[in-house]
Amino acid sequence: MPTIDARILPFHLILALSLAGCAAGDTPSMSERAGSPGQPATSDATATSASGATNPSPTSSPSPLETSCHGPGDFEPLPIGAQCWIDIATDADMPVRVSYTIPGPGWSAFIGAYKDVEVGNDVQFVNVLIADIENVTINACNQQQPAKPPLGASVGDLAAALARLPPFEVTSPPADVTAYGYNGMHVQIRVPLDQVYRVDFGTFIGCQESVLRSWIATPLSFAFSGYVAPGDTEDFWILDVDGTRVVIVALATANASEDLRAEQQAVLDSIEIEP
Repeated sequence: MPTIDARILPFHLILALSLAGCAAGDTPSMSERAGSPGQPATSDATATSASGATNPSPTSSPSPLETSCHGPGDFEPLPIGAQCWIDIATDADMPVRVSYTIPGPGWSAFIGAYKDVEVGNDVQFVNVLIADIENVTINACNQQQPAKPPLGASVGDLAAALARLPPFEVTSPPADVTAYGYNGMHVQIRVPLDQVYRVDFGTFIGCQESVLRSWIATPLSFAFSGYVAPGDTEDFWILDVDGTRVVIVALATANASEDLRAEQQAVLDSIEIEP
């Protein structure tokens, strides 16, 4: 599958190709923005593990609106109620399909979906991504090459790698969870509050290309670099789906409104996994 060189894009745009679909028109790709410190919201539909980690729980059912429109996209807007899906490759003949529903206006496609809202100079941002994360960088700021040796294939291997990835802070350590009917682990990381940052350009001073690059997944031409401010928080639900590692990722800015966080939670709650 071809990839797109993210270096040709503005700093706040991270473009990718994926096996993805949605119920309206051509499909995915994505723009990444962020803000200041905070944590993703939870809702009454969110379960909690004994360790205190939140576990999103599915609430939607299959819809006749779902279609297999898939292919490269260019930040396509997604209509309210769109039934989208992403396929994760497996060692077997059939991929794992992860589906989700778009809850409101203003969402756009990537390897999942994202939404940003501009209020004057203030940008609020959330996303929900579905990824086949293969590796992480050595250091997201100044050693952005893939870790060697690459991390192992287990759920615990990825959770541990994310939890020790500099310069991120661990705001929720790896903990066992059950989500979407599968066992796995949850971890949350945050861009350090004291990370040196230039507000007017949304760049990290002293980092390679002024960005943070963290996890590596097949559809992306570079390691994920959607962080643009101190305090960005990112949740990972790393699941073992019949031997295939499937990762649900949710990034949020601290300034995201309650309504925006509620929409992010609605996307998380709508997820269904078909092995």
